[in-house]
Amino acid sequence: MGPVIFDDAAAEALIRAAVSAAERLRGQGVTRRSAAEDAEADFCGIYADRFTAAVITESRDRAKLATVLTDLGARVRTVATEATWERERRTRLKAWDARDTERKKAASEDPLQAAAAWGAGVLDPRPADQPIYPTPIEASFAPQERVRTGTGTTAGRSSADPYRLRSFTTTSRAEDSAAEGALSALRSAWAVFVATCSWSRIDSATFLAGFQRLIGENAADSRWIDAVADAFDRAGSGHSIANAALDVAVSGTLPPSLRRLLAGGLSPEKVAERWADLPWAGGTPADEADLQALPLAVLAQIGNLEGAPYWARGVANRRVLDARLEAAERMKSPDLPALRDIDASVSDRGHLGERTLIALTADSPPLAAISIGDLDTATNVTLAVPGMGSSTEKMSGWADASQNLYNEQGNVQGDKNRAVVAWMGYKAPPVPSLSEPDLGVLHSGYAKAGAEHFADALRGLSAVRVGDRVTTNVVAHSYGTTTAAIALTEAGVHVDTFTTIASAGIPDDISSASAIHATHVYSGQARDVTPYLERDQGDQWAHIGRDRSEDHRQDPTDPEFGATTFGADGSGVLKGVTDHGVETKTRSGYLDRGTESLLNVAYATTGQASKMTAARPAAPTWFDEQYAHRQPTL
Repeated sequence: MGPVIFDDAAAEALIRAAVSAAERLRGQGVTRRSAAEDAEADFCGIYADRFTAAVITESRDRAKLATVLTDLGARVRTVATEATWERERRTRLKAWDARDTERKKAASEDPLQAAAAWGAGVLDPRPADQPIYPTPIEASFAPQERVRTGTGTTAGRSSADPYRLRSFTTTSRAEDSAAEGALSALRSAWAVFVATCSWSRIDSATFLAGFQRLIGENAADSRWIDAVADAFDRAGSGHSIANAALDVAVSGTLPPSLRRLLAGGLSPEKVAERWADLPWAGGTPADEADLQALPLAVLAQIGNLEGAPYWARGVANRRVLDARLEAAERMKSPDLPALRDIDASVSDRGHLGERTLIALTADSPPLAAISIGDLDTATNVTLAVPGMGSSTEKMSGWADASQNLYNEQGNVQGDKNRAVVAWMGYKAPPVPSLSEPDLGVLHSGYAKAGAEHFADALRGLSAVRVGDRVTTNVVAHSYGTTTAAIALTEAGVHVDTFTTIASAGIPDDISSASAIHATHVYSGQARDVTPYLERDQGDQWAHIGRDRSEDHRQDPTDPEFGATTFGADGSGVLKGVTDHGVETKTRSGYLDRGTESLLNVAYATTGQASKMTAARPAAPTWFDEQYAHRQPTL
């Protein structure tokens, strides 16, 4: 029989580590219970029930593990005692064998000693030769898994105080950290014990893995509760959240209805249909908190989903804009100027009509669209499309020009429910310059790409407002008229009015106003003047865009085109346009307040075309007067 390999010091160290860990686990009970009760104070709904169940499971498992570790210490103590006994038994047996050998030797050498040896043997019986076997060590533990989301949470709502929830997770993580220390000491002691106490018998020892899993379950609970707290933070103070929305926010797993909505490639009509199938209360503005609770990746998709209600897109895009602004500030992103200007444009509360960010793309810089007025309920909707040189870095300028139109519509029509969309939803060609010699304004490439986006926006409006009596108008400026005209020839797109101002040219393949899917087409144009000749007052660039273009030379104010034209050069107290822009320093752009152009656009978009002032023959420019008498040189 081999030696009794058993290190008493290693066994004692394991006993201390096991007992210490058990005491540590039991000692956490009061702190954990207090933190859980505080979190439960304002926690209601199925998620609160799941939390309570998880707390109970943790408490039971922790107590069970503490018992397992206490038993482990007791068993190791028993085995240590048994090892001592076995060593002593072997020592006594060895000593007896030596004495017995001596007695036998003496008896064999001197027969007279045989009787004495026999008597000595009677008085010195042989110790037990049955070995002492160690008590098997069994220390098994496996924690229960905890249900945190999934089946059964879809119906109903939950509410919580995110501060209390985070207080719980802070406490839980601190206790887990302490438990990790106890586990580390226990693991080391166990390793030494196994290496130096091979005489012991280990039947089952899953307590270390189970201890680690218990800490892992606790950590998963903390992440789960933090995610719940984050969702309630996003939803805003005091709001309850649909359990279906919490499921998405916490697990990142989309329910089937939301997966179908975000499948991609859906028509706006199909999007509107699937929006109504969402698991929370029909997707109405009352569900704003539910929407805000969703992860940013989901919100970024919803914010640009044509066919989704505009209130929802506004909520989603506001959250995404805030997150992108924070990241851009931190990383000094080149998109920062655009994001700041979009934010300023949406946040500006100094105007009539609520502003809503109804589009915010992931482009760099992002594309965007801002609605002035409630696009979900307005009975008169106008989409304003900008031209050359526009971008979201100048979003505030286009929003202000659209605001001027919104205000003027109210002036000429009264307080009827209306909305004007400052649509910056395409990449416009830049203003050609030496530093950026892009002549895209003379081609239709930018317009064709932008027209796809704009046509989708129009289809989205139709899908959201299907069945409503809505007057839909498009107002386009400069190269925006090229873009909008292409969009308004696509299938499934129709508006009540299309108004062009300062047109850079309608595509040549659109032969007349009748080819455009609009019930009425209106066009305004200030007189053409030569750029950089300061004494001339009028539009310097629109005619150059038309005249020098390769494929969009059509002038919508040409009588043969068939649009209804209106005046823009000034009439009576109304100012005339003296610049190609919409808002200018001299307050004489196409959509500047007090201009003949703005008033006529307001009339055109409110069904009062009969009140528009007529276009008048352009007076000769200074350039015409100077050079008209000269004959061209051959």
